[in-house]
Amino acid sequence: AFGFLGCMYPAIDLFSGEKERGTIETLLSTPVQRWKILIGKMLVVVLSGLTASFSALFGLFVSIEFLDLIPDPTLMAVVSKILTFPIIIKLFALLLPLTVFFAGIMIPISVYTKSFKEAQSLMGPLNMVIIVPLFLSLGPGMEMDHATALMPLINVGLLTKEILAGSVELIYFIETLFSLLFCAAIGIWFSVYWFKKENTIFRV
Repeated sequence: AFGFLGCMYPAIDLFSGEKERGTIETLLSTPVQRWKILIGKMLVVVLSGLTASFSALFGLFVSIEFLDLIPDPTLMAVVSKILTFPIIIKLFALLLPLTVFFAGIMIPISVYTKSFKEAQSLMGPLNMVIIVPLFLSLGPGMEMDHATALMPLINVGLLTKEILAGSVELIYFIETLFSLLFCAAIGIWFSVYWFKKENTIFRV
């Protein structure tokens, strides 16, 4: 959720926002290939999403390790064992392609919309699309296997549970990671394709 929200507003501002300000035409008239402009903007969106996600994870890690926020020593010991630095690294490895995937969804929407408000109204419901699969992964009967490891978002929720429980299998981690990388690659390709179309950028 933090990665999604961290991506959303930069994605809107860098495309729909520039349309409203009238600066997108000037940018596109520069002697730079359009896909390079798109990738530069996408990097900003992805870095913003990663910063939001990493700040949440790092803040939680620091609060558990260095601040006495949990009065129960037994509970504190359990939480400290769950949220360790190696686990943070594993979670961050999943967040990177997932954030690129988020950017690949939001950028085409922002390219298509004519205003900041229109983009915001279209991206708002996406939050539910992201949250519902994550809630499904927490439900009873949902287990990590070779099929669920290939389902975007559901695989992230299930694998996160396995990582925190310390019972994650390497094959499922690899399958989930490659599934997310594939989705991220599709998102990048579609964003570049969509950004090259004049009738989407300058939609009347």
